[in-house]
Amino acid sequence: MKVKNLILGIGIFIVYLLVLNYGIEAFYPSPVYEDICTSRSYYYAEPMKITNNATCNINPTPQEQDQCVRDGGNIVADTYDSNGCPLTYKCDFCQKEFNDAQKSHSQIVFIISIIAGILTLLVGYTILSVEPVGSALMASGVGALVYGSIRNWQNLSNIWKFLLLLAALILLVWIALRINREKKKGFFVSLGIGKR
Repeated sequence: MKVKNLILGIGIFIVYLLVLNYGIEAFYPSPVYEDICTSRSYYYAEPMKITNNATCNINPTPQEQDQCVRDGGNIVADTYDSNGCPLTYKCDFCQKEFNDAQKSHSQIVFIISIIAGILTLLVGYTILSVEPVGSALMASGVGALVYGSIRNWQNLSNIWKFLLLLAALILLVWIALRINREKKKGFFVSLGIGKR
């Protein structure tokens, strides 16, 4: 019976995390690179269509390239002459826009996962405490906390990482103490010591 409960608990844990992940993606999809950076190519990766054996020697200045990179962009060819040589360049910010969209998405996923994780942890501890459902939901809640944190970890400062981990540790220790206190109380009652 314990093996069946273990298998069911692992199944609940895995399926819960899949439901959480695909549920978020279904209702709040991740940004797609091609939707933000449509038909843009970087000047150094774009094949030159040079005609008439022309020699192309117009390039952005190193200062223009450095300034563009400092601003979070990439230099791209903007206009071409009749021989296919780039005439002008511009600073393209689609990669920065994509990174900003990913950061914003990760923050929302983090918030959803934290809320879902805490609620699931508490539901597993209080309402649905029948085994293996209670333990599996508690593990799923912890998994949701970990999943959300991993998705947004690079966007958090060290102080927020510390506070998040400290809060999770306090919550887990509190639940562990409550569960073991209840088991200890039940153990003494079964021995005939204490109140029934």
